[in-house]
Amino acid sequence: MIAKADVQKFFKAYEKVYNDAIDGNANLDDFENMYSTGFVSVTSAGVMAGENGQQFKDMMEKGFEAYRAMGSRTMTCKDVSMTPIDQDHCVAKVQWSGQYEPKGKGLVTIDFEVDYLVERRDGRLKVFGWIAGDEQAEFKKNGLL
Repeated sequence: MIAKADVQKFFKAYEKVYNDAIDGNANLDDFENMYSTGFVSVTSAGVMAGENGQQFKDMMEKGFEAYRAMGSRTMTCKDVSMTPIDQDHCVAKVQWSGQYEPKGKGLVTIDFEVDYLVERRDGRLKVFGWIAGDEQAEFKKNGLL
């Protein structure tokens, strides 16, 4: 079974890579290495499947540019719980806290959770999917969009 401590360590490393990207110091190879060869995204916008590679890294870069433009400052992994699926797969429920400082406004904190589908492949943990709420609605509700 995948150990909860390993999943927690993985998402603390994910937090660092994410914050580096927010700071404009993205190493998109690090993101590529944290994801499986293919993945599924489930959000209020629908269900999408994708493949890891240059197109994925380009999409991530554009996403971070948009986050920086709306004042994203830090993302903190507050808690990780885990539900095993089988020997090499689990669902990680990650509690995130994002801090944003839009121009002309004070600091805004948005807490949210994402369920990640995680696998152990070649001895390393990798994300092969995620299920998230309506991020855009939260941004609008908090005056970021």
